[in-house]
Amino acid sequence: MLATIGLSTAALAGCTSDSSTNPSNNSTADGTGLSTEDSDVFANVEMNGKNLEVEVTGESATEFINLVDPNGELFDQARLEEGVTKVVFEILGRYEDDLLTGEYELVALESLKSDDPIDSTTISLDAECKITDVLWAAENPDMDWDKNSPVWDEYAAVVIENEGTIPSLLTELQWEGAPAAKLGRDDTVSYHHEIRLPPGETTAYSFGQIYQTSGAGGSLDCSELGTEPMTVTAVVQVGPDPSYTQQIEYGDDQSCDLTIVKGSPTDSDSTGGEN
Repeated sequence: MLATIGLSTAALAGCTSDSSTNPSNNSTADGTGLSTEDSDVFANVEMNGKNLEVEVTGESATEFINLVDPNGELFDQARLEEGVTKVVFEILGRYEDDLLTGEYELVALESLKSDDPIDSTTISLDAECKITDVLWAAENPDMDWDKNSPVWDEYAAVVIENEGTIPSLLTELQWEGAPAAKLGRDDTVSYHHEIRLPPGETTAYSFGQIYQTSGAGGSLDCSELGTEPMTVTAVVQVGPDPSYTQQIEYGDDQSCDLTIVKGSPTDSDSTGGEN
């Protein structure tokens, strides 16, 4: 009850502009997961960019809204000024740590001294991302590559599908066993990103030379290589970190021609994206 009613020392979030008309009650955002059909107070809940926007009916006496995480702890609290019906909670990009996913509770309070909430509703904040394809620029020249770069054909793109109810945030792509990693004699090369992954499909371009086989420091000796796996892992803020393994065949001569044999999603890191 303490988590639901108060922990009232939490900082108050800023308020948004008011609504000139009463909202239509019981709407659903993004198709799934954020329904408020069980509530007479919460009119609309939806993700907008990095923020969770919560709107109450104009007739509501709500002054404070608590957002309680799946552990029953207060995640954030927002205050409704007089005449305002909408508040915003920052969800993505707020912390360096991952967002705890699962069932969150929205609690409407008349005041911080209220013993009983006016109303509450449960929403699912979850993102389930998977990598469905890894694309090599040399084999996909019509895509949106930076062709001002002389090495654009060594770039890669990752297609990520989010089957969850809210966006996630891609923060890093890790390329284990990539040609560029073998060339640098490291096991993995990594590149940082900040790409929003809304529900649906997103293509993330990595402008590192993932398929590079030669450079200032020398060239790969492909005669010592056969068909080798390359695994890319997407580090995301919400949900498990998905991976995809691509089999690459290395040519057996000095030209070191590459051929992509096949690729498929691998098991996600079950601990990724969870606090």
